[in-house]
Amino acid sequence: MSAGVRVGVDVGGSTTEAVALNGAGSVIARHERATIPGAAGVTGGIIAAIEAVSADDVISSIGIGVPGRVADGHVHDAVNLGISEADLSGPVAARFAAVVHLENDVRAATRGIGRQKQIASLAYLNLGTGVAAGVLVDGRVNGGSRGVAGEIGHLSIDPAGPVCACGQRGCIEAFAGGGAIAQRTGGGPFAVRDAFDRADVGDPAAREVVSGVARGAAAAIRTL
Repeated sequence: MSAGVRVGVDVGGSTTEAVALNGAGSVIARHERATIPGAAGVTGGIIAAIEAVSADDVISSIGIGVPGRVADGHVHDAVNLGISEADLSGPVAARFAAVVHLENDVRAATRGIGRQKQIASLAYLNLGTGVAAGVLVDGRVNGGSRGVAGEIGHLSIDPAGPVCACGQRGCIEAFAGGGAIAQRTGGGPFAVRDAFDRADVGDPAAREVVSGVARGAAAAIRTL
């Protein structure tokens, strides 16, 4: 690898993935590891992932996408990471002496999709461990006045629905989030796929889970 690589890190509720890019923007290294909840675990995982893709090369910049509200290099209310507030960019910048930018993961993806597809306005719904959305208007991502625009996963659509990780009942994420599905079905590395497979052969409990996924996704799209 050449000097001056750029590194991107995607922190999810289940895994943390890092990629290194050369000057031409091509991916030259990739590393994925399990996400450890909590500020210390998440920060350590980010640093370890960056080390894995950068070796001894000089890093010119690091971009980190993370769920939750992001402001001034800190992430707030990242429920699926077990973080209420944490400085993620500071320790990373100190370790690598590089320019570090922290951004909400779905908003970063929304911006990337808009650029790749050359679309100025779009709404992107992300169904992962959690559920969130990004809104691009005239080429600019709308983060809202407090940086929570698009955080639709914790809108309750059924006050009698399943308990969500945020403490409410019946959130969109409680129906359609991968983490919630895994919890309701007993877990496993392919909990969502397994639930759909079991529903296809008539398992009533799995059918209820799959119906909830459709209900949650539909509610999210209506909201957008």
